[in-house]
Amino acid sequence: MKYSEAERILAFVMQRLQQERERQGLSLQKLGTLSGVSRTAIGMIEKGERSPSLIVCLRVAETLGLCLGDVLNEAPKSKARKSTQG
Repeated sequence: MKYSEAERILAFVMQRLQQERERQGLSLQKLGTLSGVSRTAIGMIEKGERSPSLIVCLRVAETLGLCLGDVLNEAPKSKARKSTQG
C-alpha cells in the first residue's frame, strides 16, 4: 500500500506515541483518562483505524511528556524527487 507523505508522517507519529505509552507502562484507559481522549479513540488511532486531529496528537504527546514538534522532527525524511528538465 502506498501512503501519501502526510499519511506516512501521521503513522510514524502515532507509532512513536504508542511506543512511549508502552514504555511508560500506561494502559489505553490510563492515557485516555490523563489526556481527555477516550480509550477507544486512542486504540483505534494506534491501530490506524482512525486519523487523529492535531489537537488529539498534541494532547496525547503532552500527556506522555513529549513535544509533538520533536516527534515530528524524528520522522524519517522522504527521498527528494529528482526533477527532469526538458
